[in-house]
Amino acid sequence: MFNYIKSELYRLTHSYALYMVGFAFVIAPVIVNILLYCLAYVDSNFPYATTTYSYSNVVASPMIFCYAALFMVFVFYEGNKKNGNLKNVICTGLSREKIFLGQIVVCLFVSAAMLFCTIIIYIISAQLLLKVVGPVTAMDLVIESLVMIPIAISSLILSIFIVNYFDKGSTGIIYWLCIMIFVPQVLFYISLVIEPVRGIAMWLPQNFLSGMQVNQTVCAPIWNTADGLAKCLISGFIGIVVFSIYGIVSLRKKEF
Repeated sequence: MFNYIKSELYRLTHSYALYMVGFAFVIAPVIVNILLYCLAYVDSNFPYATTTYSYSNVVASPMIFCYAALFMVFVFYEGNKKNGNLKNVICTGLSREKIFLGQIVVCLFVSAAMLFCTIIIYIISAQLLLKVVGPVTAMDLVIESLVMIPIAISSLILSIFIVNYFDKGSTGIIYWLCIMIFVPQVLFYISLVIEPVRGIAMWLPQNFLSGMQVNQTVCAPIWNTADGLAKCLISGFIGIVVFSIYGIVSLRKKEF
């Protein structure tokens, strides 16, 4: 498996896909900050050219890290079956679960590097271009990035599983959306009628991360409290364990 990890790291670092994804992640917040700066330059009364507005858009939407993991995995591995890479690796004698685990390790390395670069450049561009005011600061963005790591990793593992398991990418995306978004929302609405269900529903990231008070006047994310921080970390680690075990067991039975 170690040789597979090295070969995958070599393949990705010598492919356009890695640099396209990295560029997209880095340039997106920079473009937003430049746009806010230009609007403020044109109209001196423009109220949104501030660091707190820029940061609050991300801090108020922590599930964006899960979507980023899905996007990255699909760009890297969705075409593996079509171009024959997966079959070639299997023919070498490497088990499917080891391929799955190897891809997780590779994506963790790559995503960590991308996250670091994106956050650094995001903060630098915001601090240089925008007015530094408001309750949401660069430190809030950094803390969010760290707190969301377990949940984002669980999303990454689920994404790698569906890429390897489903033949069609669209089917995999629907499956991911059901697990991460639709099922939690359904359980939440059921919990409004059946109270015992609320205990389960409010441990799902899509539910407890929604509706946080983060805007230009207040910054009160869930991880600012001990209970909220614990919920973020514990639910993320549970997701990592569950999706890893489920992925290994399912792929072991899958016919390629």
